[in-house]
Amino acid sequence: MKRRNTITALQFLLLTAAGLTLVLTAFVGGEGKLEGLLKSAVRERDPGAVLSEAESAVNSDLDRDHLFIQLYGGVQRLSGRRMIQDMVAGNTVAKLSTGALNFVNLGTAGQVDQEAVGRRAQATAELAAKLEVRGIHYLYIAAPQKIQRGAELLPRGLEESGNATCDAYLAELDRLGVDYLDLRPVFESNGIYSNWFFRTDHHWKPEAAFFAWQYLSGELDLRYGYETLSILTNPNNWSTRVLDDFFLGSQGKRVGSLYAGVDDFTIYTPKFDTNLTYTNSDGSFDRSGPFAQSVCFPERVEERDWFNGNPYTYYSGGDYAMATMVNHNNPKGPKVVLLRESFSCALAPFLALSCSELTTIDLRYFSGDLMDTIRELEPDLVLTLYTASSTGLDNMFNFDTTE
Repeated sequence: MKRRNTITALQFLLLTAAGLTLVLTAFVGGEGKLEGLLKSAVRERDPGAVLSEAESAVNSDLDRDHLFIQLYGGVQRLSGRRMIQDMVAGNTVAKLSTGALNFVNLGTAGQVDQEAVGRRAQATAELAAKLEVRGIHYLYIAAPQKIQRGAELLPRGLEESGNATCDAYLAELDRLGVDYLDLRPVFESNGIYSNWFFRTDHHWKPEAAFFAWQYLSGELDLRYGYETLSILTNPNNWSTRVLDDFFLGSQGKRVGSLYAGVDDFTIYTPKFDTNLTYTNSDGSFDRSGPFAQSVCFPERVEERDWFNGNPYTYYSGGDYAMATMVNHNNPKGPKVVLLRESFSCALAPFLALSCSELTTIDLRYFSGDLMDTIRELEPDLVLTLYTASSTGLDNMFNFDTTE
């Protein structure tokens, strides 16, 4: 009898602990292993099943290696805190009124450095002038950031300067006569703005990158006569597969999945024939074949790994100093150089379908003489695509020799 009472008490304690854990994991939004185990035990009326497998289920759901982050984030959510500070100022995470996360830099929030803005715009104008001499078109593209213009989404007392800096920068480009395309109004007037972005990551979703490509391809045709066939941009000619509760983004990794949940991730695959080659300038990869095997990286989504994985790099593979996508099905298309940051990971594979050759250069990692490299590539068009907040970063506008 004593042994039976001990087992019953142990079962009660485990089920109570499991229940508390279940309450926490409910924040995630998807069914974890523990939740499935508990449901099975209820159906089968077999508490012993929980005893034998509960430990591994809890470890799987909470991720033992990141247990502190998970529990800390869960406690912060229960306490209603909307800002979690980080040792690195720029990694402080704030919860927007939409429930999504956003990085904030407490040292610079709300400030627009007009002198720096003017310096970056002047550097852009000088680049455009050098390209014009060589008969190469130039277009600056402002991509939207997670916080919409005019929306009060941050906790009280916090401000951000990304959109204001971008507005000032584009005004300078206009004054200097540099062509630009502002994508922010396009996103603001189509759908629910917050739905274009991940809840737990600072990037736009693949759906947003696809939409940006649709709009940009029309602009390239209108401005320069570079036509993209409608069969390519028609969403009916693409299949989509949604990976549920698959992605814990850069912001979510700082605070854990219990604080703001996790994101779904969408895989786009064309229904039409594609044939591309994708190479990195450092020789680390050389991929050829259809869209899904060349410019996309299926190995990045083989399994769910919230803290160690990054499904966002399914598209383009990540950030590289210089990489080239050759579209063998469009040999008469334009040759394009894209000066990029991480927002272009999701965009570049789509944009490559509008080109004969697309070379991406990330100035954060590129070393060498940019103009010499462009002369060697002999493009028809050079694009710069930065999100609004990137207009506040000097290193993104170092268009001279870099080391």
